[in-house]
Amino acid sequence: MPLRGEADADGRGQLFVGSLEKGLRVLSAFLTGEAHLSLSDIREITKLDKSAAQRFAYTLHALGYLHKDPNTRRYTLSAKMLDWSVAYMQSDHLIQVAGPHLVNLHEETRQAVNLSRLVDTDVIYVIRIPARRARLLSPIVGERVPAFCTASGRAILSRRSDEEVATILDRSHLAPFTPRTICDRRSILARIAAARQVGYTIAEEECLPGELTIAAPIVNADGRSIGGVNMSMTTRDWTPERMRAELAPVLLQTVAALSNLQGSRVAAPALS
Repeated sequence: MPLRGEADADGRGQLFVGSLEKGLRVLSAFLTGEAHLSLSDIREITKLDKSAAQRFAYTLHALGYLHKDPNTRRYTLSAKMLDWSVAYMQSDHLIQVAGPHLVNLHEETRQAVNLSRLVDTDVIYVIRIPARRARLLSPIVGERVPAFCTASGRAILSRRSDEEVATILDRSHLAPFTPRTICDRRSILARIAAARQVGYTIAEEECLPGELTIAAPIVNADGRSIGGVNMSMTTRDWTPERMRAELAPVLLQTVAALSNLQGSRVAAPALS
């Protein structure tokens, strides 16, 4: 038997609260892409029995985190859920210090600029500044995209250990989003390795047709990535060669400044 608080074979020690996990499982059901869920839908997604699903949904509704349509009897997340998002945004030191630097990068390049964090096998956008004349839909704050096929994800992975990268790829669903999505593991690792050498990476139409993205990692004092900054633009207006020449230097300046604020000593490239 594991010691008190020590994880057992399932990663759950004696301090693990199963009922809390089930309640969060109900909330997580709304992350599957369907905004309006019936009690039967919740049961199917969470694999809870009818009584448990009903009790947890009722409790979350009573607390104001779920809204229940009186006609359809379907549940949706309520605006109260945003309280947690705001609390996170206010507590994340990187978000607090990154804002002015990202605004400067946006003003200098006129391109969409995003800050992302790695969560599980995905990157989540925590700051976004859209282009003034956007031709593509920009990601919203909180949106997840797979790390393996995004410039932000591969940039962040470039400053993680080989073991961590392997674990993340093992757990990732390497499926294409477009005909140009790179799903071959060896090719993904090659791009991560190249990013380690030059400090940034480019993705060409891997998530959206017509989209080019360039990203670089933010690192802490240990040299480990804690986030990534990316810019996105269209194939109509840009080429990878032009991105390397015009955007890579200013992007590297930005992530160097943010890394230095995290205790790192990254040397920024000199701009001509």
